Amino acid sequence: MTIAYYIASPTWGGGEQYVFDLARHMKAQYDVQPFFLLPAHSDAAMIARFAQIGEAAVFPYAGKIWRFSPFAGRQLAKLLDARHTDILHINSRQIYFLAAWAKRHANHPFRLIATQHLARPAKTGALWRWIYRQIDNLICVSQLVRETYLRPLKSDTCFQDVHVVYNSVPVRREEATAQKPDATLPRLLFHGRICREKGIEPLFQALSQVKDLPFRITFAGKIAAEDQALWERLLTASPVRDRIDYIGFREDIRSLMRTCDIGVSPSLAREAGSLSLIEDLSMGLAIITSSSGSQPEIIQHGHNGLLCPPNDPQALADALRSLLTDPELMKRLGQQAQKDFFAHYTYEAFLESMYHFYAPAAC
Repeated sequence: MTIAYYIASPTWGGGEQYVFDLARHMKAQYDVQPFFLLPAHSDAAMIARFAQIGEAAVFPYAGKIWRFSPFAGRQLAKLLDARHTDILHINSRQIYFLAAWAKRHANHPFRLIATQHLARPAKTGALWRWIYRQIDNLICVSQLVRETYLRPLKSDTCFQDVHVVYNSVPVRREEATAQKPDATLPRLLFHGRICREKGIEPLFQALSQVKDLPFRITFAGKIAAEDQALWERLLTASPVRDRIDYIGFREDIRSLMRTCDIGVSPSLAREAGSLSLIEDLSMGLAIITSSSGSQPEIIQHGHNGLLCPPNDPQALADALRSLLTDPELMKRLGQQAQKDFFAHYTYEAFLESMYHFYAPAAC
């Protein structure tokens, strides 16, 4: 079975990690052959990374100018025909029309699967409804995404099939449950894209309110270019800047997570299906997160983590203080988070669900 994955973004992010892990494990477990299509202006390092597990080709007709182009759709069909593609899996609305057009005009029939990663309403209108009918399976990464996306359409009957499959991360049980080294003071972790919408301003304000307590915090991830000045201003003004470590993007993030106690993700945005949150869950961190999106579908306040209103530094500081002053609570929440991950969100279960949607193409 050959599966083509269209990568809409030219730079690495959560969606790209989702595709990379999915394709890599599908190849290893089910012997499928992945093929990647990327925009012409894609980051060279990203192309090289995808090329490690399958052919990675540049599709020159990407971008807004081609988004509704029948010519570009036919070029996509030719490219997929040449590789006898069985499935085209897309992860962005930018490619919906081209993928639908290619499906109708390809000589080698393929199944079209779309994953919706964002909590935003579907487009309406005759053209969009025609596009939706070409999609064999629409996969939403949370109930929030499903409800938000389908609301303008009044129902899911525009699509042939709609399912919710929560994100996961490929973590081995022995890796996740390895004993943590003894630490002299609690360590906090913020990992992911470092930017305004991920809540770095209220987080810095909250950290200043718990400066009387011992802790260190590590920020791991790429600082968004548009928020570089904000980061530098927050860091310079912070009364706890000597306890802050910035390490940039790390591929071996889990080796770092084994040394951490608390995962903090105070996002301001409506998170559709946070991979960072799932990763914190898997590694048994005591989680503090905002209730701004799908987080309450996974985190039950006081059971496997703590929820705070978005953009509320005081609530965030109170949550930090409750964990930093109560090691037993911190330990209990982390253990329950990991227990819930292995009960409901393992990568094996995620992979099995995804293969279920791919499998008809193998028949």
